[in-house]
Amino acid sequence: ILSIPAFSLYLLTRDPRVIFRLSQFGCRLGFKVGGVRVEVRGLEKLDPSQPYVFAANHASNLDPPLLFVFLQRDVGFLAKKEIFRLPVFYPGLYWMESTPIDRAHRELAIAGLHAAARLIRRGRSYIAFPEGTRSRDGRLLPFKKGTFHLAREAGVPIVPVTICGTHELMPRSPFCARPGEVIITVHSPLTTSDTSSFSLDTLVKSTRSSIESALPFAGPALTSSPENI
Repeated sequence: ILSIPAFSLYLLTRDPRVIFRLSQFGCRLGFKVGGVRVEVRGLEKLDPSQPYVFAANHASNLDPPLLFVFLQRDVGFLAKKEIFRLPVFYPGLYWMESTPIDRAHRELAIAGLHAAARLIRRGRSYIAFPEGTRSRDGRLLPFKKGTFHLAREAGVPIVPVTICGTHELMPRSPFCARPGEVIITVHSPLTTSDTSSFSLDTLVKSTRSSIESALPFAGPALTSSPENI
């Protein structure tokens, strides 16, 4: 409902803050009406003037809007291109400087990462889910390295983020949510200044370890999705 006035105001003003503020308000309202209670820990670890790449676990459709609201900054998304085909999301995601990733074509995926890196260097923080898809049981899937290449190219820290509770409130199936509590833990930023291959692998492991440290369970997912390619 709010997308209509938000898009109309943006076309009049060309100010992306219109999209951010109305979208964030709509998400907050949806959480309140749906009985989703949110506790955020660790925001004090972030520099308000520093752009970051936020890398979070992904177990529910609630995850993106929760981070969009409760990280308390205007963020773009690194997301699979299929999301951008949805009519309500298509214009808003582009106007918020989000970037589609074509996972079926390596060259196009790399081009998408380069485009996102340019936006980050201009000051836009990004949210990414390195698992590439939602976990079916809440456990971490293997991480793809695109998120980490992006942060390294942009020259900004990666911030691991753990989201607890969304899998119980809204799993992959059925498509409905129930009331309950979510805890978002923001971990200390990890530097990406070392460009060696070994350092990239270490960065992936450190990010995963930080995210797992605030999960109620650890270890690989019991099942994986065919989307996770």
